[in-house]
Amino acid sequence: MLAAMARTGSGQLENSVFALLAPDGVTRLARTGRSIRQVYGSAAQMAQGMDAIAQAHPGSGRMADLSLPLASSVPIGLTVAAADSLPLVVLPSGVSDEQVASLAKVAWRPDLAGRLQFARLKDASELAGVKKTPPGSSDLLVIAPDEFAQGGEVIATLAVADPAAWEKALRVALEGFKGSVKTMRTHIPEGKRLGVFYDPAQPVTDPMELRARERNRPRP
Repeated sequence: MLAAMARTGSGQLENSVFALLAPDGVTRLARTGRSIRQVYGSAAQMAQGMDAIAQAHPGSGRMADLSLPLASSVPIGLTVAAADSLPLVVLPSGVSDEQVASLAKVAWRPDLAGRLQFARLKDASELAGVKKTPPGSSDLLVIAPDEFAQGGEVIATLAVADPAAWEKALRVALEGFKGSVKTMRTHIPEGKRLGVFYDPAQPVTDPMELRARERNRPRP
């Protein structure tokens, strides 16, 4: 599907595609291309286009329709949180559906939406690189990810049995959180120096990207 949205010289899905789709997951709401810049020439043009799309697709506005935006695993949650310079909230594996729904209501507060990443713990080993993790904790953990998502540090804990206190605790954690500012000039060389390398979950089909990845893959 994505390959059909951005035609390339190789005929394969290459390293980036930009598309805005309707809720049906098929209808295109704007031109598609390899990048945002190909579709919108400037930030102002993108904002104007997004405003028009939002007006055409206002949503239901009902809190019941807004689920908690959970990453599929803690490592992926750390990666997304580090990339966006956000804290990661890790839910214990035994958290109930009712507690997840309570957290979703907090996460979608207008001034909190988009400021936190979430993931549910599957195994304690997922926290191996996270400092200050309370041993055997069954609480919600707020983690400041390190720059390359190799770990992080617990900056707050939220008692799983006290949902009424979650919102205040998350606001306090956000006030104290200092996200990193990344630039390509420094971030990429530092990642290479540390031997950080990501293998994506989906196969890489872009021939040029495959060659570039192999050139930059750390050698033993």
